[in-house]
Amino acid sequence: MNIAIDIDDTITNTYETMVPMIALFYDKDLNKLLHNKPSYKELYALPRFKEFSDQCYETIASIAPLKNGVVDILQRLKNEGHKIIFITSRNNQEFKNPYQTCYDYLTKNQIPFDKLIVNASNKAEICLKEHIDLFIDDSTKHCQAVSKKGITTLQFNSVFENNSKLNKVTTWEEVYHQVQNMYI
Repeated sequence: MNIAIDIDDTITNTYETMVPMIALFYDKDLNKLLHNKPSYKELYALPRFKEFSDQCYETIASIAPLKNGVVDILQRLKNEGHKIIFITSRNNQEFKNPYQTCYDYLTKNQIPFDKLIVNASNKAEICLKEHIDLFIDDSTKHCQAVSKKGITTLQFNSVFENNSKLNKVTTWEEVYHQVQNMYI
């Protein structure tokens, strides 16, 4: 099976890494910010956000912790013969070299993969081109678009993505069980 996976907030805890850095950059109360749970859209609308992203995105991308169990589950899936393709929206506007940033992170953390695609604004079309059987992402927008192409999706539950019509997962162990159930 060809499995496409997003990086931010799907294999990593990017949001949880970014919010404290935003609090520091903007001199905001971290507890209040965490309580309000601002969406990425709200964060991107902050004044001087481009300055923040230019200064901090590379760091966030390199230090965001992995979600529990992701390495073991991806290694298990790889060992079972599945092809793992990372498809990320990380792009040249936010990163000096998005491919290298992602590649270095994945290899440093011993995450198995067969292919890495960056600058992916239209993940649904990429999934069709790559003959993806299962797509895993935290974004409602991307999951809906890919699902409309007839591809099975799993939406990683996040702080603010709450669309009950999508098949949700909260752990990588759940992902593994969903993959196993696809064979039954």
